[in-house]
Amino acid sequence: MKNRMNSNNFSGIKSLLLVILIQLIAFSLNANPMKGKVIKLSKNDLTIVFSDKEDGPLKIALNAFLKDFVSVMGTKPSVVNKMDADISKPEIVIVNRSSGHLAIPFDKVRKLDGFESHRIYADSENNRIYLEGNDLRGTIYAIYTFSEKILDVPPLHHWSSWIPVKKDEILIADDFDIFFKSPQVRYRSILPGDQDFFNPWKKLSKENENVWLETTLRLKLNTVETYSTIEPGYKVSNYANLIDKYGLVITSHHTSGLNTSFGTWDDYWGNVRNMEAPKLLLANESAIKDFFRYNAETVKKSGIENLWTIAFRGKVDQPFWSVFEDAPESDKDRAAVINKMLQTQLDIIKEVTGNPNPYTRITFYDEIASLMAAGYLKPPESENMIWTYVAARRDPYPFDDLVSFNSEKPVKLGYYMNFGFASTGAHVAPAEGPWKMEFNYRYINNKSPLYFSVVNAGNVREFVMELSANAKMLWDYNSYSTDEFILDYCTQYFGAKHAKQVAQLYKDYYNSYWQPKASEFEGMERQFLFQDLRYARAFDHIYEVFYSSKEELNKNPLHKIGYESVQGRTFRIDNEFNKSQNQVDALLYGMEETLPKFESVAARCTAMMSELDKDKQTFFNDNLRIYSYYMSHLSKTLYHFVFAYKNQAKKDILIKNLEMAHNEAVQAKKYLYEGQHGIFSTWYSNAEPLTRTFQLDSLIHKISVLKEQAIK
Repeated sequence: MKNRMNSNNFSGIKSLLLVILIQLIAFSLNANPMKGKVIKLSKNDLTIVFSDKEDGPLKIALNAFLKDFVSVMGTKPSVVNKMDADISKPEIVIVNRSSGHLAIPFDKVRKLDGFESHRIYADSENNRIYLEGNDLRGTIYAIYTFSEKILDVPPLHHWSSWIPVKKDEILIADDFDIFFKSPQVRYRSILPGDQDFFNPWKKLSKENENVWLETTLRLKLNTVETYSTIEPGYKVSNYANLIDKYGLVITSHHTSGLNTSFGTWDDYWGNVRNMEAPKLLLANESAIKDFFRYNAETVKKSGIENLWTIAFRGKVDQPFWSVFEDAPESDKDRAAVINKMLQTQLDIIKEVTGNPNPYTRITFYDEIASLMAAGYLKPPESENMIWTYVAARRDPYPFDDLVSFNSEKPVKLGYYMNFGFASTGAHVAPAEGPWKMEFNYRYINNKSPLYFSVVNAGNVREFVMELSANAKMLWDYNSYSTDEFILDYCTQYFGAKHAKQVAQLYKDYYNSYWQPKASEFEGMERQFLFQDLRYARAFDHIYEVFYSSKEELNKNPLHKIGYESVQGRTFRIDNEFNKSQNQVDALLYGMEETLPKFESVAARCTAMMSELDKDKQTFFNDNLRIYSYYMSHLSKTLYHFVFAYKNQAKKDILIKNLEMAHNEAVQAKKYLYEGQHGIFSTWYSNAEPLTRTFQLDSLIHKISVLKEQAIK
């Protein structure tokens, strides 16, 4: 009897608990009827809440956002100034916390942590999605994050021949919440370098002129490095105003102290002072200071967001002593002049701005780096002075001045790295790669937390993958891994199914480049590479001496070019490393080494392209396949060209190899021109002539001339 009564009591307790549980569930559902549901964005029911009092850059981002909706959902959302009390219709609310023009309800506010931080999160109770930034750029980033994560509009959509996946509705979970804390690196800059393809392309349409700035923001970079932007009448250039219009910071190049170089010296005196320009003499100190002051005042009056640069160099990318007739000759005395001029510029900035400690940077480039490494250069120091070190010229690795940096110095650190480098670096085809980028940036960040970064992206299109990797790393070092980035990149642009195989193709492509010299920097792989413009310079140098000797062949025809403070860095060819006695044989050995690697990647790319979805194939071809074929045929061209040069005394071998070199160069051009289509239909064919870059048509012509001479 006792056991039966215990059993009955237990059953009663279970029944009671079940009733209580049902009541609790019912109460919860009644208290919050939206809980557990989704926010549905429908094609014909889209509203964006955005204050029309916001600044111009945010309005530009809003317009791009609306275009994203049109691309994906086929409709343009309506835009209103305030939130609607009717919660039956979903709203996307864009909030710039710093302006205060719109505010999120107090009980819905979530954490932001500082400059450029941003958050996207759902409020299912009120049927809203908040896109919130801590400041103007943070809000812009929030907008583009929504486009990328919800609408699936990739940051490189304009460059990747992107075809949108059409959607009639989008469901967003009630717990959706993406938070980006402030970036690790304060200033994250892009420098479009030598723009022989890019400049003519930008002139074709207003969209081309502007879209790269939108891409810069979609990648979450925030600064553009420019060349001279100072004009007469206390005006800055249209280029500077365009950058500022998009909400980006402007900083100037290492040739351009106070936003211009001595290349504008004559114009200043003629157009601003209405007089003949004084000679560029250090003795004309008052004239130099007058020039400096006008440039600083112009920047201040313009109202642009400017990160100051101080520099004392020549009219172009050259040392000051190449243009100042009374420049001293010793390194120590030259450094003393630079020290004085840098301090003079900084004093003028302080006076013009009224700021006793303005954010200012100096870039240790080429001769400046050498003087710094030697201990002669003593640049200004302060908590807001950014010492920008530069990856070694022609091969990006930490140079001696950075290696010897004392982290106890009361300065902030910056870094400049070339993805593209006109004259001897990568230009037509990417070469350095994101792994090399990561090594460089981790090295300097281990010295002291990085505050400023700039990458030379050449004509931009060739380096969009490296740019994407750089932007990702600069935001958060701790979460960045190049291998993981490449896999994510390939998933985003080429699809998850083949992402691993494509990622491996990228890695194999970069590893195909000939390394003409063993790495010397501890822990660094692929330190020295033979990029496409090193091929170009090798062609130039050998062509100069082709048929020049009727006696003994010059087997070391590669010489120094331009201003070189470090002997041998133009080509970096180590004969012994290449099992050779001279440059000619080293080149032949190097091409024999690199050719099968590029050929393998090219063939595998062709096989892979047919496996990809059709909407992914064009960008895969543009961003990887054609570069593999281009470098393969360029390597064959150089091999046969050098072999013909070596055997010019044997007419049949000479003519045969010149003909093969010519055919391979034509093939290289053919594959390269596959990248001309759609908005890029004149990318190469409309290029501006820049002698420091690769003139493929000129090479083809020169080989034909040599062949004709051989036949005669």
